[in-house]
Amino acid sequence: MKNSILFLFYSLALISCQTSDKIEEVVVIGGGLMGSSTAWELSKYGQNVLLIEQQDSIYTFGSSFGEARISRSLGPNEDIFSYLQQTSVKETKDLIKYLNEGESKKLHSMEDIYKTSPVTYIYSQSQSNEVEELLDGQTDKYEYATNSGEALEKFGMKVSDTTMVIREYKQYSGTLNPKILIKKLHQGIKKSGNRVQYRQKVTDLKKENGIYKITISDTKTGLSKTVLSKKVVAAAGPYNGTLVKDIAPYIRRLINPERLFLSFLKIDPIKYDELTPQDKNKLTASYPVAYLNSEIFYSMIEKFDEEDRPLLKIGGHFLRTDITDLNAVWEMELTEQEILWSKENTADYMVKLNLPLTASDLEFVKGYSCVYSLTESEVPYVSHVIKTDEEIDTSFVLVGGMSGIGAKGSLAYGLIAADLLLGKSNESFMYQKTKSSLGTDRLRLDLQNIDE
Repeated sequence: MKNSILFLFYSLALISCQTSDKIEEVVVIGGGLMGSSTAWELSKYGQNVLLIEQQDSIYTFGSSFGEARISRSLGPNEDIFSYLQQTSVKETKDLIKYLNEGESKKLHSMEDIYKTSPVTYIYSQSQSNEVEELLDGQTDKYEYATNSGEALEKFGMKVSDTTMVIREYKQYSGTLNPKILIKKLHQGIKKSGNRVQYRQKVTDLKKENGIYKITISDTKTGLSKTVLSKKVVAAAGPYNGTLVKDIAPYIRRLINPERLFLSFLKIDPIKYDELTPQDKNKLTASYPVAYLNSEIFYSMIEKFDEEDRPLLKIGGHFLRTDITDLNAVWEMELTEQEILWSKENTADYMVKLNLPLTASDLEFVKGYSCVYSLTESEVPYVSHVIKTDEEIDTSFVLVGGMSGIGAKGSLAYGLIAADLLLGKSNESFMYQKTKSSLGTDRLRLDLQNIDE
């Protein structure tokens, strides 16, 4: 009996910690927008890829959670974030085309992901230099109101004379649905013959004799295994610092996760139904919006309910708080102050839109705590990591520090990450500028700064 128990114990131990003899070509860690985009771009290049995600196929938390992110193109001359958005749109078109290949009818469209609508920007007169730089040589279609009279005439908005309003009009500017985009990226990865493994949490990552050893725990069964790979992409959002602690321990000093809140409000159904069709159209056409002030209030329509009433999503880009427990932060409830801030800023926008709605007409539906991964400059990294001897590790790419600006350019980040890993390049000026802004030279400079 004793021998039988011992045999069972050792058998379970062996099962729970398996190491495959197979060496993967590329493992991408993190199945959110950044990891999925990178895995898709690698798949498009014909690479053998394994994408690992700790959640199920349907996201329940994380920075890629939800149904709407602002997608905007408007930026100053040679702006890398405009380039990232426009490149991501182009890459998404390629994804949609690939998914429809071989199908008897068109099953996928850009409109599944993007909702094109005007994007409204609100500035104060003190930001006139910034606005002038933004609009100088601007090729995207826009309208600009420099004062209250022009805002009323062009947009039907009531603003003060110290307020400037810009509205951007461009196809696929408006919002994008990260939930749908991730789903389609995974479909593309699988259609190419590659794999996506869900409920797999990476618990250890090391490099030995030129091969990466990735220890993974199945979040459902608790069983562990070790995957070997020649190349790795780390795209685990705020978990990147912990993930790469043995590969690039300095990343934890360069990327700082902080909590942001998202508030979801609806308009009192009776008050909403009393709005005229013109007022409802104005409201819909006036989202998404961003107040480009010190807090950066932004809001968009997350979705419409079965009665065609909008659910408004609100956040403050710079309203950040420290995190004590990264695994628990997603469950944090919003404070009364955060809910009030959301209602007051939304009500202020309703006044600017000249709609008969006040803060008392706004109902709090739910809140969500999310995480920004922040670099000091708030510009993300898409970079090889630097080894302790200051040499570049060309077999490892980090995608992180997105600071809430990743969604609109997600496939472009993935394209650059895939190019880095495979040694490919694009000689266009904006590609090179963007790659330099995100990449290894900047990482090396940031490392020097923190060591001083």
